[in-house]
Amino acid sequence: MSIMKQFEQIEKFTKTELEIINYIKDNSSALVYMSIGELAKETYSSNASIIRICKKLGYKGFRDFKMDYLREMESLKYVNNDIDFSFPFNSDEPTWQIINSLSSMYKESIDLINGELDIDELEKIVNLLDRSNRVFVYASGDSRISAMGFTDKLIKIGKFFYIVTDNREEAAFSMGATENDVALFIAYSKHYLYKDCLRILLHNHCPIITITSLSTGILYKYSNYHILVSQKESNEKIATFYSQLSFQYVLSIIYSLLYKKYQNRLLKK
Repeated sequence: MSIMKQFEQIEKFTKTELEIINYIKDNSSALVYMSIGELAKETYSSNASIIRICKKLGYKGFRDFKMDYLREMESLKYVNNDIDFSFPFNSDEPTWQIINSLSSMYKESIDLINGELDIDELEKIVNLLDRSNRVFVYASGDSRISAMGFTDKLIKIGKFFYIVTDNREEAAFSMGATENDVALFIAYSKHYLYKDCLRILLHNHCPIITITSLSTGILYKYSNYHILVSQKESNEKIATFYSQLSFQYVLSIIYSLLYKKYQNRLLKK
């Protein structure tokens, strides 16, 4: 999860920590030249308070946090905040303008995802999927279409992922899942659809991966690993352009990394 997304989870921080975070957000350019001691002085806090924030964000110390935060801020400079991801074009626009609007939205979507991807988390997910006995994929609606393309690609490298939400068989597959399998949820929102399956999977100690935009949902809360995409679409929209592009892009990255492992094994034979 991106640092900015974690900053939004205010319940995990104390009042003092939130004041430090607000200073960091308001003074990103000044942070480039600051040491931890200088930041503590500017925020009337202590080195220990700043270190606690860094650890809550998953970093060992201030230096690692600072490098990643500044890199994230740099990537966000290139995101066009004027794009409406729910209504990227108007019905009265000429054909060429609609094409350009969609092209801009697709480019911005990929830039946004790249800026927020947690590489360490991604690699852990790929390693888990690679060594699992079986992978059960939970996806419905448009997300199922993205899941189908993903599972079809995996056949080429001898990986068979099962879309268990077909024919309403998810409960049966969940009951048969073990700690050597993996459950992969692809859900932009509406986590409540899977609460019964989630309870069974947790009881069976089956590892859970979730790709979603909803950091407050139950799937995100109880997953072992997750990839969070920005929540850019509203309920009212032309189509699920952004959400499905996000899923397809993230799944393509996962497939590519699994393919890399497959090729490396072949070369060692």
